Amino acid sequence: MDWERIVGQNIRRWRKARKLTQEQLASEADLDLRYLGGVERGEHNPSVAVLGKLAAVLDVHPSRFFDEAP
Repeated sequence: MDWERIVGQNIRRWRKARKLTQEQLASEADLDLRYLGGVERGEHNPSVAVLGKLAAVLDVHPSRFFDEAP
């Protein structure tokens, strides 16, 4: 399994569902915009702390980032 890709796709899906831009999400989660873009593309392996920040902003449990594509 390509977990970086799965996590990135789920973060992007939740971000779009919340009608947030990458800039808004990065700002609210206190992350660098380029880093967030890399996470969404599956190029970066985010830490548990980063997943926690993103989950808090997106109002979703961090475990949902590991859901396989529907």
